[in-house]
Amino acid sequence: MLLPLPARKPSTPAIEPFEYRLLIPHDARAVRVARTTLRAALISHGLNELTGRAELLAGEMLANAIVHTSGDAELSVWWSQWGVLRMTVRDTSPRPPTLRAVRPYGEDGRGMRLLQALADRWGCSPLPSSKSVWCEISRR
Repeated sequence: MLLPLPARKPSTPAIEPFEYRLLIPHDARAVRVARTTLRAALISHGLNELTGRAELLAGEMLANAIVHTSGDAELSVWWSQWGVLRMTVRDTSPRPPTLRAVRPYGEDGRGMRLLQALADRWGCSPLPSSKSVWCEISRR
C-alpha cells in the first residue's frame, strides 16, 4: 500500500523590487510618521511579516539621527529582487554610531544593540559631511 505524499507548502509569492524615500524633518514626531508610512508600504506590497521588525529598526535609526544630529534625515526603503529589505537612514553627522553602555533602568542607549540583534546585516557608510546607517532584513 502506498501512502500519499505530504501536501506541498505553497511557496511565498515573488514581490517585485520597489524603493521609497522619505524626507524626515528634525522633529521627534516624524519618527512615528515614518514608521506608519513604512508599515503602509510593506503591507501594500504583501510583506506583512516584516512590518514589526522593520518599524522597530527604522524607528531606532531615525531616533538616533534626530537625537544625535541637528538636521533633517532621509529614510530609504528598498526591496530587492533577492528578497531583502534594506532600510537606510542618512543624517547630517559624519560620526558613526557607537554601541553605548546600557544602564539597567536607563531610557536610552539600546538602539544600536537592537539593530545588532534584529537585523540580518547592518552597517554605516561614511559620506563627505554625513553618513548612512543601514540594515537589511529578509523573510528567512
